[in-house]
Amino acid sequence: MSEIDWGFPITGSRVAEEILSKFSANEVWEISYMDIPSGTGDFTVLNDIRDRVANGPVKVSSADLCNALAGAPQVWVLDMRLSSDDKVQLCIEDGEVFEMNLGRK
Repeated sequence: MSEIDWGFPITGSRVAEEILSKFSANEVWEISYMDIPSGTGDFTVLNDIRDRVANGPVKVSSADLCNALAGAPQVWVLDMRLSSDDKVQLCIEDGEVFEMNLGRK
């Protein structure tokens, strides 16, 4: 399904690397669901996003999202779309890429 080699497990750092290689730090993403365990480092941003997502979709910049993902040992579930183009998306379920379009037309 994915032309990108994500490796296994898909780590938060790997997702952040892919996002920042294709999008600016100021891009805004809509996160509708996430289940990402804490790992090493300061998880204040990750915890904040998790808390807000529990009440519905939230908008987060690439910079904040990637900061939150850094150090997470695995991404179990992440459902996100680019706010300015909902065709640009990444959906990880059960630790595997389920749906992805990180290219712009």
